[in-house]
Amino acid sequence: MRRRLFVAALLSSTFLSSPATAMPQVAGFLLGAVGVQATALVGTFASGLLGAGFAAGATFGASAIGGFFVRTVVGLGLSALASALAPQPNIPPPAAQMANYAQPISYAEWVFGRVRKGGPLGFTGFHDSRRYYLPIIAAHSTAGPVEHWLDETVVFLDEEITDQAQSNIMDPAKSAGFGRINFFTGQPEQTADAGLQSAFPEITPDHDFAGLSGAVLWAKRPPASQFSEIYSRGREWAYTPVWDGHDQILDPRDGQRKYTNNAALVMAFWITEVLGQAVDWDDVAVEADVCDQMVLNAEGQLQARWTINGTVRDDQPFEDQRAQMAGACDAFLFERADGKVGFRVGRWIVPQITLGAGDFLSLEIKDSGFGFSAPTEVAGTYIEPENAWRETPSGVWIEAPDEQPRRDEPQLYMVNSHNQCTRLNKRFARTARPAHALRGTIGMIGYEMIGQRFFRVVHPEMNIDAFFEVGELAREAPGVFSLMAHSVDPDDFDLDAATEEPTRPVFNAVASDDGVPLLAGLTVDSVRDGVADVSWDTPDISLQQQLRIREVGGADWQVLTVAEGQTNYRISPLVDGQEYELQGRNRTPAQRSGNWSPDPALTFTAVTNIIPPTALAHAAAIGEAGQVALQWITGNDANQYAVQLRRGAEFAAATVIATVIFPANGSGTFTDVIAPGSYSYWLVPVNGSGVLGPESGPLSATAT
Repeated sequence: MRRRLFVAALLSSTFLSSPATAMPQVAGFLLGAVGVQATALVGTFASGLLGAGFAAGATFGASAIGGFFVRTVVGLGLSALASALAPQPNIPPPAAQMANYAQPISYAEWVFGRVRKGGPLGFTGFHDSRRYYLPIIAAHSTAGPVEHWLDETVVFLDEEITDQAQSNIMDPAKSAGFGRINFFTGQPEQTADAGLQSAFPEITPDHDFAGLSGAVLWAKRPPASQFSEIYSRGREWAYTPVWDGHDQILDPRDGQRKYTNNAALVMAFWITEVLGQAVDWDDVAVEADVCDQMVLNAEGQLQARWTINGTVRDDQPFEDQRAQMAGACDAFLFERADGKVGFRVGRWIVPQITLGAGDFLSLEIKDSGFGFSAPTEVAGTYIEPENAWRETPSGVWIEAPDEQPRRDEPQLYMVNSHNQCTRLNKRFARTARPAHALRGTIGMIGYEMIGQRFFRVVHPEMNIDAFFEVGELAREAPGVFSLMAHSVDPDDFDLDAATEEPTRPVFNAVASDDGVPLLAGLTVDSVRDGVADVSWDTPDISLQQQLRIREVGGADWQVLTVAEGQTNYRISPLVDGQEYELQGRNRTPAQRSGNWSPDPALTFTAVTNIIPPTALAHAAAIGEAGQVALQWITGNDANQYAVQLRRGAEFAAATVIATVIFPANGSGTFTDVIAPGSYSYWLVPVNGSGVLGPESGPLSATAT
């Protein structure tokens, strides 16, 4: 009798919006939920809609305890999730993922949407002066990398090589040829990396990392002089790419599995595939359409209303996963009568249920007395792509400008849009400072409240007629529900980005120059006796110098390290008459090196004998038909080696027409065959190192 009264009390409420024609199924559901045995159903109540309703109610009664919500909660809104989004030490920030690490056991990670992250090492080994390592990005197939980051630098793969397995790193900051990236995305046809198999015999075709996404990298051991240039951290690069995640997310609107960051589709995948619960895919399609709606941001650009871009780990508490997922899209979660998990993404929905004084077994309403802890402003921490995809405080949403500032900073690690974060900031601020806060107990109408995010309360005695949003709805006993809610305004769900979105953080690159300066003023001061004396401008005392020298046209440089504090150096031995190239550079105490300079290099010629020969004893130029005969007599000097012949009015600009090897104390001639005309000549003795003696000239002659 009492059970029939429960049903009657619910269906006779004057505030129900459900049509009377739903009575058989509703009744069946309620009977099942409150515990009526199937054998007690007789007559027409045991068949048709009533039977289906009983089955659904029985399912709900079993699943509401220990199901998706763990306890008796059957509806959970943003206000109830807020505490789980507050900064807390057990949630590692995304920046903690910007690394590659080795550990005995690594938990599976799901990547949804677009994320920058590192991952645990699936393998590392050394072969042929190369460190091979294999970071795992996701424990499933993915759409693949968008940007390749080595340490904190974006690098690019060689576009000239179409086979990605042979893609060299091409970046000015990293010397080409010292590293390689071969990524894999967990597709069905994935095979073991050929490079790993070649380098390590223990790696077989079975090591294909099937179903996983990641990359095989190697970093080559460079020359000591280039080590700090290539590996700024002092070891191989950390691979932390920007990656488009799961590519097998079901979209019920077209029946396709695909990559998407649509918040509703990601949540449905997480609920069904990760948690093993069930959803109503028709409802998911409706929520997905809402997520795809375009909204205008403060920059005047259109973007999807709700996206999810983040990671979920196997070792992450369920409550944290749920809070991050729902918090990213202002979702309301509920457990349906059939045991499935339902949700509504953030938007205003006109209430379908109105509660009056008679619907409450107990009721407490508090009016706008927020207390000291209520925030006056909210600035969520979200992921900002322009800040190297790291967690970043958003612009501040100010709710109470006249009060002493008290800020909430919810951790929204699955949001990578400032506009989306701002819309959530507004909602957090409004839910924390409502006009009315409601706490009460309701009876059988609580079953009708399941799945309803908003409701209206009309209570003349309390002078209340307002819209409310469910914070938490829990089934305390058969036919008894506790309800926590706060008043809400439809405007809370709208954002005029042009006027309401605060200024987003600006990330201007700071002009920071920690480069090693060029070595200035490098000069060859003298060359004698097979020795070159060089010097340079006095550098900063923190720097040490290196020189390098090679024969012009040679392939290999000889590097010379200069003692600390010197500004000059003597280079020897040098090959007499050989032309050389010379450059220098500075180095820091940490062995970071500047560029070699000057560029092009200085050139000079080595000299062993610097003593010039004595002047010629005789020099003459005699004009003849079509030629000029040059005559000379060398001096009595052991340094005499050759005679250089020049033609031209000025010695410095005259053309060398010949260098004739000629000993001391000898007479010689040379015939310059030339067109008719008048000419000037210079004759100069030369020693064995090419050092010139006194010139004789100008000697004038006319060829006829």
